Amino acid sequence: MEKKETKDLILEEINKQERNLAWLNRKTKIPYPTLYSIFIQGIINLSDEKLKIINEVLGTNFSL
Repeated sequence: MEKKETKDLILEEINKQERNLAWLNRKTKIPYPTLYSIFIQGIINLSDEKLKIINEVLGTNFSL
C-alpha cells in the first residue's frame, strides 16, 4: 500500500470533519489561493509553518 502524503491526509481530515478549504482559510488566515495551490493544484509545497497552524486548527498532529 502506498503511503499517503500529508496534504492528502489533511484533506481527508477536513472532509471527515465536514469542512472545506474556505473554512480552513477562515480559521488559519492562510490565503485561500495558497491553500488551493497546496492541496488541489499541488504547485506550492506545504511548509512546516503552515502545517503547524493547520494542525492547531484541526486538532491533529500531522508531520511532513
